[in-house]
Amino acid sequence: MTLVKESNIRPNNMIKKMNQLRKNDMAMFKSNSFISVNCPSCNSKKYTFQFKKSKFTFVECKKCLTLFVNPRPSVELLEKFYSSSKCMNYWAQIYQKTEKSRIKNIFEPRLKLVQKVLHENNIKKINHLVEVGAGYGWFCRLAQKHNLANSITAIEPSEITSKKCKEIPKINVIESTIEKIPKLNADVIVNFELIEHLFEPKPFIKSCYNGLKSNGLLILTTPNFFGLDMQILKKEHDSVVAPNHLNFFNPNSISLLLKSIGFKKINIITPGILDIDIIMNKLNTNIISEKNFPFFSYVKKQNNSNLLLDIQKLIQKYNLSSSMLISAKK
Repeated sequence: MTLVKESNIRPNNMIKKMNQLRKNDMAMFKSNSFISVNCPSCNSKKYTFQFKKSKFTFVECKKCLTLFVNPRPSVELLEKFYSSSKCMNYWAQIYQKTEKSRIKNIFEPRLKLVQKVLHENNIKKINHLVEVGAGYGWFCRLAQKHNLANSITAIEPSEITSKKCKEIPKINVIESTIEKIPKLNADVIVNFELIEHLFEPKPFIKSCYNGLKSNGLLILTTPNFFGLDMQILKKEHDSVVAPNHLNFFNPNSISLLLKSIGFKKINIITPGILDIDIIMNKLNTNIISEKNFPFFSYVKKQNNSNLLLDIQKLIQKYNLSSSMLISAKK
């Protein structure tokens, strides 16, 4: 394991421009038209106010401690944001600029993690693998290269990115959402960094459940709000941003959601690679103060990359990262 810098996948100058574009895009959101929701994990109606960021209110479920945006924009308004906002269109440029780094630092390690989960579940070869929200098809391409499955299907609703998936030979591409597909008959379904974006995660997870064969395996990733960097930064964390991210689960609450649908043998690890670098970046830019966080101030003064790497390894080892990988069987 090598220490990965946040700037390798999110160049500072590009993120700064994207944040400015997001501010301009906020004009399309009128809070008086937002919709109130129950907890996306346990459906509880009881929650407490945590903070407001831009036009969006973040609350915490009293029962399972999921952090979520409430009230939130409608499905139609979210679709408009993703399809026509300037900041989301600019994300495409960020992905193009960082494609090689993302594949090396995120997607290749992700493939190895998936292979490890398959081994732990005694799955030697997948007959039918489905990726939901396949984006540019980077994971599907790697899965095909490493002969992970006999058949690979990419589900991607975006016309632009689904075209990229169609460039991969021998990959079946469905330009849709999984909720609209009646039968997939998949051995394994994967989705990465997706459910935090959804207006209503439960129907999506239910569709994944229905798309699996008996004893099929679901593998997904999503932010863990109990992760060290998120617990320290909270509102100041760059990933705590709406309407892009609406749902912030934790290991207990994501388990509750999966169990409510019928999943079993749920296993959760936090293999994140950016936690310590994110914290140090916020310290270096005075978003958080050295006075309030003397330990990280001390770490900063050591100026030792090996120390930072060892801290990140400990964060992974004790499931303290803000990136969760979850596996569950039907």
